[in-house]
Amino acid sequence: MRIDTLPVLLRQALLATLAGRSAADGTGFSATAATGSDPVGGPAPRPVAAMPQPATSVQMLVALAAIDPAVERRRRQAVAAERGLTLLDQLDREVAQGAAAPEALVALAAWTRDFTLPEDPQLADIARAVELRVRVELARHDVIA
Repeated sequence: MRIDTLPVLLRQALLATLAGRSAADGTGFSATAATGSDPVGGPAPRPVAAMPQPATSVQMLVALAAIDPAVERRRRQAVAAERGLTLLDQLDREVAQGAAAPEALVALAAWTRDFTLPEDPQLADIARAVELRVRVELARHDVIA
């Protein structure tokens, strides 16, 4: 395949990559053989750094197996508590601008219905405080959750 119409730097990079791959797999690729002449009429192209290869499915499975399930479970539980804080912050901004939007109150009520306390004692203490604050805000706006 001839690649004479490509810009010089791109052609050098492609030829160097092909030469590097052929050296690794033993095919004996030659830039001169591929183009029929010296690649750019000058010195041989410089080698280009190899692009990182995507992880294989086996590597991905090993990485997933290395994740500690307890840490991952705790992270998910913390995200649930953080969602309550985010909703409280949104409600606070709306109240500061005038009045709370009904959607924010409905979202807070739904959060309290779906929320369960985490198993981790420290995280459970924080989550209880968030839940209490959510319930106080809901009561303040006459919403029953």
